[in-house]
Parts: sequence; C-alpha cells; structure tokens
Amino acid sequence: MAEERGGAVPIALVGAGKVAHAAHLRELRDLPDLLRLAAVVDPDPAHTAAVRAAGFPAVPWCGTLAEAVAAGARAALVCTPWWTHRDVVLECLELGLPVLCEKPVTLDLAEVEELAEAERRTGVPVAAGYMKRHDEVVDLFLGHCRERLDRARRLTVDIHDPNAPHQVAHLLPYPPAPFGPQPPAARAALERALGPGSTPAQREAYARGLGGSLIHQVNLVHAVLDGSGRELYGRLLHADRWAAGDGVSCRWRPDDALVVDLTHQRTPGHRRYQEVLELTAEDGVATLTLPSPYSRDESATLTVETWDARTGLGERTTRTAAPGRTGFRRQLAAWARSLGAGASGPPASGAGAPLPGLADVRRDARATREAALRLV
Repeated sequence: MAEERGGAVPIALVGAGKVAHAAHLRELRDLPDLLRLAAVVDPDPAHTAAVRAAGFPAVPWCGTLAEAVAAGARAALVCTPWWTHRDVVLECLELGLPVLCEKPVTLDLAEVEELAEAERRTGVPVAAGYMKRHDEVVDLFLGHCRERLDRARRLTVDIHDPNAPHQVAHLLPYPPAPFGPQPPAARAALERALGPGSTPAQREAYARGLGGSLIHQVNLVHAVLDGSGRELYGRLLHADRWAAGDGVSCRWRPDDALVVDLTHQRTPGHRRYQEVLELTAEDGVATLTLPSPYSRDESATLTVETWDARTGLGERTTRTAAPGRTGFRRQLAAWARSLGAGASGPPASGAGAPLPGLADVRRDARATREAALRLV
C-alpha cells in the first residue's frame, strides 16, 4: 500500500446494512484524511443509493470484491451478517485486501483456524471489530483492572439491551428489520459451530446474548487477564438462560480469588441501552457505565472509589470523554494508521490503540461456546 502511505486509504464497504449506517458511515465522513470510501459491495443496489444519500454521492456500486479492487479499494470494512464473514474475509485475503471485520468475526472455531491459516499464508491482516477496546474511558477502566488484578475479587458486566428497531431507527435510511428468528443460513452456521448435539435454545443464545453481545465483554475481560496466566475457558462455573431466552448469564472463576459474572438481558420495552462493568477489589470499586454503542451525544463514565482501611480516608474520581469520541471512530483511525494512512502527519486520536485480531477471536469464541453448551 506504498502508493497510499501518508494519504487516505481507499476502502470497500462490504455490506451496507444496519451497522454500516448506524455507526461506520457517520465516522467515515469525519475521517476523510485517513479513509476514503472507494466502493460499496452489496447485492442490493438500493443500499448503495442509501450510502450515496448519506454523504458519499460518487461512491460506485460493485457486485463483487474483484470489482471493488478494480475501482481502487485497497482494504475492506466488512459489515455483512456474521454468518457470511468466513467467505467474505477469505475472498478479501485472496485479493490482498486487509480487513476490519465487524464482530463476531465468526462463532465457529473451525472457521477461526481456517481464517488464521489464510492470514498466515497471504500475509494480509484481519482486524476484529471490537470497537469498545478503542474507547478512551474503557481503556482507563482496563488499565485500572490490570493494576489491581491481584487484589480483585469480582468483575461483573450487566447489560440492559432493547435490541429492538427503535434503538437505531433514527439512524437508518430505511425501516430496520424487526427482531425475529435467525435466517436459515444463520441456523445452519450455528449448528456447525456448536455441533449437531446442541439445542435450538443454545444456538439462539450463542447467536445473540452470548455471541452477539457479551462476546464484546468477554474480549474486555480477556484484555484484563492477558499475561496473568488466568483464563475464562475451562473455568466456567455455570451458564443460565431465562425469560424465554431474553436473559443469559455466565460465571467463571479464573482463580480462587476472582469470579467473573456476565449478564445480558433483552428488554425490548425499554427505550435505552445500559451497560455497567464493575471491578470490586480489596481496596476499592471501579464502575464503568457505557451508553448505546450507536450514541454520539453520550460517552462512557468511569467512577473509581478507593479507601485506606488504616486511615479511614477514601477518594472518589470520575472520568468521562467528550461526546463524539466514540470507539467506532477511534477504531477506524487505528485501523487506518495500521494501513499507513496519514503516516506523514501528526498521530490521530486513537492511533495507538491495539487492533485485536484472530487470536482474540479464537480466545473469545472458545469461552462463549463453552458457556453456550452449558446452557440448559
């Protein structure tokens, strides 16, 4: 990509559906010096028309990735449904297109290995779309957790998620699809991922509450545990499903001193998304509150309370970020810099954030798959 070094990287948007309109296109408009939308690859030309109306009037519609390469694309932002990711990412790698793929990249461990082998063979990198890892306040929370890991006792995640059309309707150029059964292709992919002995309830939970949502938080927990010798996989205590599948939770014990509790509740009657992560340590509590991932006028808030048992004195600090400094934006900036964009200019905000890859995908999928198969 030497011809693009120092300038904006031309990319293909593969899939112009909900997450593209609700998140990525809004951020791409604000990062013209780093990323340039060179093509849209989507089977529906109407989706490309919606992209043009969203601020990219000259972007060409392409029916294939090869056409996108011919149009000038040098990397691919993959936003297709998760069960299509394996085929799309493999084709990108064969064409030499570095990939940023929305989560979950895949829920199938065999597919992870296939993608990793293709990545090694082609030398073309795959980045996983764990945008929460790029939020500045989330990064502060992760650093706090790592510093206190030897004193930590409990790490919790509690998500109240409408997971309903009203959550993103105002961000889309067309009515969002209603919440409903997984399509046949997704059901087949889930059976392959969990095995023919898995139940429909386990597969549904794996696709949504666990693999569709909590896999983000599993990735955050793994970022805290990384390098400590502690793991989630193999340390699962239990996994539960309730409210006809609208609730799912799991508990791990990475070591004898620490438990990790993660819960996702679909609350379609509630208007707002809420996510709370909390670390309880021997000498304090850190609470991270996150708004909807699609919100630009709200930001994460981190509150840390510590105390000294000897003196009886405590301290409370609160950190937040300016609205608009979203994980999606910082993720795109980090990806662009990894591709060589703007290399001649000053570092962009978020340029130093790590880009999780297929090793993260493998680790996260192992833990969530184990939890899914434990559900009764």
